[in-house]
Amino acid sequence: MVSLLPLLHGDASGPFWAAWSWNPPVLVLLLSAGLVYGAALRYLGQRGRPLPPAWQPIAFYAGLTSAALALMGPLDLYNDELLTMHMLQHLVLIQVTAPLILLGRPVQLVLRGLPPERLGAALRVALRPQWVRTGLTVLTAPLTVTLLANVALVFWHFPRFYEAALYSTAVHDLEHLSFFLTALLFWWPIIDPVPRHHKLPALWAIAAIFATLVVSMSIGAIITLADRVIYPFYAGVPMPWGMAALTDQQVAGLIMWVGGGFLYMGAILALLARWLRQEERRQATLAEQRARHAL
Repeated sequence: MVSLLPLLHGDASGPFWAAWSWNPPVLVLLLSAGLVYGAALRYLGQRGRPLPPAWQPIAFYAGLTSAALALMGPLDLYNDELLTMHMLQHLVLIQVTAPLILLGRPVQLVLRGLPPERLGAALRVALRPQWVRTGLTVLTAPLTVTLLANVALVFWHFPRFYEAALYSTAVHDLEHLSFFLTALLFWWPIIDPVPRHHKLPALWAIAAIFATLVVSMSIGAIITLADRVIYPFYAGVPMPWGMAALTDQQVAGLIMWVGGGFLYMGAILALLARWLRQEERRQATLAEQRARHAL
């Protein structure tokens, strides 16, 4: 297997990490999101309202940074030449960018930054129609978001649709948008950024992540173990750094199979630890209540 060390040094045109493909719409969107979030923080601070803990803004801006890396950095510049880069790009959008942005609680922060009378009026207008409330309930239901995330993942890895994204910029943008939006919906009930006061129970969240983990690792295993190039597009383009198309495919599959699996497992372990702490507190409370009743 070809060494991956040359990736760190780029090609003859310059260092790998200096390869940025600036995308004006993406840049404007990311800068706007960062400015709105910062303005909400400043508004709360100026009016003496409680500010979120420091880790939330850090998570939000780290999410925006990861989006910039995925959509404008080397991962984007090289994804038409290497399946490895394309796979890393998708992994970052789904498993890094989306959860980090939600951990920043942007919706909650912006809502808190609005004057109460404007907030109430806006929510009444937006949520007045019954179909809006029903649609939001269905769209953010655990089963719905898990199905949407996994359908998008499977759909875009079929060769016909994957290659359509490589040949068409519009389809490529649609692919990225569908991955990101379904990832936001998937992580929404788990992270609960509003909050809605009925966060998905830890065990149900673990089940949803585990189901997605199985689907993701299965696709990664199929790509890794294939004995031929699944996506002919990559067999017809010059491979940077002397990497063979089949080797590139094997590395990409391993990234999805093993690397993506580690990230999902990390989330599962974090949720499991939270559930165990909650159970310990619940058992301690029950024991204390029994002791009081026994007196």
